[in-house]
Amino acid sequence: MKTVFLGLGITFLWWLGLINGLYMEPGESVPDVLIYLTGASWLVALLGALMLWSGKHKPGFILVIIGSICFVPLGLITVYGARRASSRNDDASLDKRRALAEENSR
Repeated sequence: MKTVFLGLGITFLWWLGLINGLYMEPGESVPDVLIYLTGASWLVALLGALMLWSGKHKPGFILVIIGSICFVPLGLITVYGARRASSRNDDASLDKRRALAEENSR
């Protein structure tokens, strides 16, 4: 989960730089639609990360992917962390299911 929130922090800092016009030539402005699109995308990724944190792994992972598409290549950090967080719990649930199946077969 640390990697997910690290990726969210990096993409948030990139978004703040976009708002302040750090990536534009002097005198040019950033289109408002780009600011709103990246802000909404970041909020979707944040919602997905919060869902991962609360235990809803599959929908949370999907929302993190959708929200991070706008931030490629920086968003790949968030996707990588979400994948690791969701796969860890899949392994634990697989072990639980195997133990339950073993108990039922006796």
